[in-house]
Amino acid sequence: MAAWIWVLIPLAVLLLGGFSEWLKFKAKQQQLGASTGELEASVASLETQLAAAERRLRNLEAIVTSQLWDVLHDGSLSGPEKERALAAARAELHLPDEESDADRVEQMARRLRV
Repeated sequence: MAAWIWVLIPLAVLLLGGFSEWLKFKAKQQQLGASTGELEASVASLETQLAAAERRLRNLEAIVTSQLWDVLHDGSLSGPEKERALAAARAELHLPDEESDADRVEQMARRLRV
């Protein structure tokens, strides 16, 4: 019986060593999993911001490339002519005053694309 004890002691040490290495591996795996989740959330946030920026850019491009923009920024127009052009632009685009600037830009871009 005493001979078995000398065999079991080294086996127990080996098993405990393997178990402790497995626990370290699991802890590291959990830590990496948490950082991956944070990265995924960050990427999702950046994708949302990029989509919003692209939408604003498309709207601004539609406005700037319109003929109305050229007329309004023509240096040869005098003050009253420019005011009439601005009034015509507002009437043409039917822009209400209570909307935010971003809403107005998007609405103008939609109308100018047509």
